[in-house]
Amino acid sequence: MKFKIVFVLAALIVVSCGKLGDKASSALDAVSDMGSGGANSVIAYNNAMVDYMNDAGDKITKASDDYEKMSKMVTQKRKPTLFLGHAFIGRVPDINKERDDIFLLNPGNNLPSEIKEELTNSVKATGEAFANTHEAYKKFKDYYDNEDFKDDDWAKGGEYLEIIKTNITAFYEKRSEAYKILRPISDQAEIELLKDHPLKESIIASKTDLAIAEEIVDIVYAEEVDIDALNAKYDELEANHAKNKGLTPELLEEQNKATYYKNFYDEIEEYLGEVRKSKRDGKITDREAESIGRDFKSLINYYNRFV
Repeated sequence: MKFKIVFVLAALIVVSCGKLGDKASSALDAVSDMGSGGANSVIAYNNAMVDYMNDAGDKITKASDDYEKMSKMVTQKRKPTLFLGHAFIGRVPDINKERDDIFLLNPGNNLPSEIKEELTNSVKATGEAFANTHEAYKKFKDYYDNEDFKDDDWAKGGEYLEIIKTNITAFYEKRSEAYKILRPISDQAEIELLKDHPLKESIIASKTDLAIAEEIVDIVYAEEVDIDALNAKYDELEANHAKNKGLTPELLEEQNKATYYKNFYDEIEEYLGEVRKSKRDGKITDREAESIGRDFKSLINYYNRFV
């Protein structure tokens, strides 16, 4: 089963969940003991969760953008000429509906028992934060469209905004928490499935380098950028690029993956160039961080095409 990589910009909301300790170790062991069937089951859950989080995250991002406009009208107590309020237009993801035969809130045998409760609680809290944001957003939109602010001088609008802000923050926090719990387990499941794969070496190499690129994103989005850490990760990725870009060429050709693998490492090279350019003056601006983040998102797309 193909393993989906999601773009999670952890620095949007930094959450320190600590180590999972014995639970994580037991869960990793459990995945190894489950064999290929169990590993496929874990990855199926991962993919369903990624799909939900991506769909919900797109709506939340749009709601976050609208929040600034909504906040301004409440602060200024003035209705703008135009406010579309289309953050939740179209299909709205529902945490209670199955995705590819997976129920995110009732994973059954898809997850090791050691992490099942903890992970599903995080996923449930993410879904609740999304639903609360959606509901408050709709109420604000009705409040705006019906001009009910004329009855209370925008007081209720301020209350809706507070609910939206609180739940957008909770969404990002709980989403990050869920990924931190599931990622090591799903990574182990992928390794389990790769035991006899002819491209095991190339896949693990590309996955490792993608992870280093993500660490760079986390560094540049931090409130205070650690330039020494950034330089160290840059050097590590640069060395890996030189070492890994030419791995197993014959096997890649046999599996019709040579072009995809080359494209991924060409994109790594471009990513390195963007990081090198940005860090040259010893600091990272917000604009530079956003550019590196966009390049990382593109890198994930190339990785997904390869695997």
